[in-house]
Amino acid sequence: MPAERRGPTRCSFCGKKEPQVRRILAGPGVYICNECVYLCLEMLNEDQIENKAGPSAALKAEIRHLHGLLRLESRLVKDLRAETERLKSKPKTGPRRRP
Repeated sequence: MPAERRGPTRCSFCGKKEPQVRRILAGPGVYICNECVYLCLEMLNEDQIENKAGPSAALKAEIRHLHGLLRLESRLVKDLRAETERLKSKPKTGPRRRP
């Protein structure tokens, strides 16, 4: 048995009544007007344009930071290998005695 409608249908997002908009679409328990649909499309299109434009400034800064850390790690590994080779080639002496 269909539920009775009480008054004009309203958009669940902006609250406009059916006579105030061109069209209202019904979903499961919600309604959306053509104006809200267009607004959603604009927002989704803006997201796509931003994603195609490339990474955001914050992401670029994070990438630069990570590159810096990788360069630092590379230098540390190189220095550790050099020190290891230096210690391996050093002649071994007996145990150290404290004075």
